[in-house]
Amino acid sequence: MRETDGTSWTRKGCSIVWSPELLGPLITGGEAVPLRVALSWLKTGFPDSPPGDRNPILVGGLQTALTVLPTPDARFQWLRQNIFPLAKGVGNHWARVGIVFAMDGPGKLFSLNEADDQVYFGRGSDRAEKVAITSGMWAGAATGAGTFQILVPGTKEVGGYHVIKVS
Repeated sequence: MRETDGTSWTRKGCSIVWSPELLGPLITGGEAVPLRVALSWLKTGFPDSPPGDRNPILVGGLQTALTVLPTPDARFQWLRQNIFPLAKGVGNHWARVGIVFAMDGPGKLFSLNEADDQVYFGRGSDRAEKVAITSGMWAGAATGAGTFQILVPGTKEVGGYHVIKVS
């Protein structure tokens, strides 16, 4: 997985971000779209232009949704059935618009396993109790050259993950 500390991740693709330093400019740039509204686009169709004509689309509520589901398998299946089609749909409908899922963090809830190049989300040290969030959200695009760790500018701290195109 490569690293980026620029802002290209805000202009296309899909990201999960928990760093206050990275989210700050996005939050002050306009309102976040509630997760339920973004998910409704899958049924009602995507608006002609992104909400507020902004790029990226900032979506809040994903971390809450993941924490209320009872098991890692239920979380994974929910990501595959809901977030994967949403991320793919945004990329297909608005080619030059990014979608950023604002997460509450803290950063220690996210861990990159270099053996399988997957980001896991959840509490505890046992990987079986965590959900493979990148695979659930991004399927085959979750590994390889199109996936990035987003670094907090001026540091080596990871503040999020980004995939260029969800496929």
